[in-house]
Amino acid sequence: MSGDILAATEPFSFDMSLRALAGFAPCAGGHVITDGRVRKAFPLGPEAVVADVGPAREGSGVALTLHADRQLLPTERAAVHRAVAHWLGLDDDLSAFLDVAGRDPAMATLLRAAHGLHQVRFSSLAEGAVYFALIQRSTQWYAAARKRRIAAALGPSLSVDGVEHVAFPSLAVVAAQGDADLIRFAGNRLRARRLREVVEGVAALDEEWLRTGPYEEVRKRLLGLPGVGPFTAHALLLRVLGRPDGAPLGMAQFEDAAREVYGDPPPSPAELHEAYGSSIGWWAYYVRTARSWQPEDSGLSIAA
Repeated sequence: MSGDILAATEPFSFDMSLRALAGFAPCAGGHVITDGRVRKAFPLGPEAVVADVGPAREGSGVALTLHADRQLLPTERAAVHRAVAHWLGLDDDLSAFLDVAGRDPAMATLLRAAHGLHQVRFSSLAEGAVYFALIQRSTQWYAAARKRRIAAALGPSLSVDGVEHVAFPSLAVVAAQGDADLIRFAGNRLRARRLREVVEGVAALDEEWLRTGPYEEVRKRLLGLPGVGPFTAHALLLRVLGRPDGAPLGMAQFEDAAREVYGDPPPSPAELHEAYGSSIGWWAYYVRTARSWQPEDSGLSIAA
């Protein structure tokens, strides 16, 4: 067991992270929130490491305690640190978004309600790729339940204080499953085939390049994978990789959210893209995540 401090780009509020995690339905059951802290398992090869995360006593960041069955090597600790930072969006720089949103009167109440919110996302590329493969022609509830079954069957686990924490398995582990097992996990043959296509396609790409390469090049590469359409590509880029350069604003949930923020008629997707530029994904995340956080008398009720 070891303790560390992970810094976060300001403004950052761990309370906002916990609130976002509590409402993150696709990952329900994948973490445990208790007494202002959260515990989550991360894979380290065939083993699991449990991260216990709480607010830092001083400065902007989080206090992190790692639980493992053995002494971790410095490189292993660093790998888990990176995974936690990605998961909680600690390094995200929202300054460009906050600058534009701060001059957008319709966003004022939401910004106050969500001050310090950073994007919480899927804990790994594997978890996100599996979920967005499973949700195609399905529902959020079923996709999340099937994802949990995959984790329970294939992921490494570790018990801490009598609670079993399961880490989501790697892309390689999921891809190694036979067709019969994938059908069992996915629910039918078509969805299992799509799951294999997405998992194998994403596994063949360099994750660091996906996170840092030119946005349009990464998006085109993802769109070239079997089983990956525009929705899945955008979802992987924003909700898994934390890349805010784009968002599918033409989808009904974003159109409804824009209408409730700005009134009817709302700004068009093109107008929002022009206003927020490469931080449009943070606009989309804020209006979707903090939709119920505003005071009841604010006059706004962001659509679900």
